[in-house]
Amino acid sequence: TGVRMGEKYLQIFCSDATLTRGLAAKTGLSGVAALAAPDEAHAKRARTAASKEGVLIDVKLTPPTVLPWDPASFDMVVVDNTDGTFSALAEGDRVTTLRAAFEVLRHGGRVEFIERLSQTGNVDGALTDAGFRPVRMLAERDGFRFVEGLKG
Repeated sequence: TGVRMGEKYLQIFCSDATLTRGLAAKTGLSGVAALAAPDEAHAKRARTAASKEGVLIDVKLTPPTVLPWDPASFDMVVVDNTDGTFSALAEGDRVTTLRAAFEVLRHGGRVEFIERLSQTGNVDGALTDAGFRPVRMLAERDGFRFVEGLKG
């Protein structure tokens, strides 16, 4: 993903601890790593990933439709749909989650959506419905699909 040193990033869901560990480490000491966990299982994976990497992650138990951070407080939001957690949400909750992500992003910020190729849905349309423009597929690699949307 495009997380860079010094950035403030928020991850929604922690399905893949390796992904979470790598993203949190990329922000470095000058950045901020946060995670919205819908349940204790996601929160525990995130805490374990942070511990193994020796990094700090601000983990909050919260429904993905209500992100308890200030508006415009992140440079990037990553939605981890590698186990289909996002896809399993009701359609209205998917759009509400992406609108909540839009709200916590700064102007010019970006969202990156990561899912398995076997689980691809209409995330491009959902990102557009939530206000992201442009929306583009970044890559399909190693069985994963990466889609990005910008907050203009």
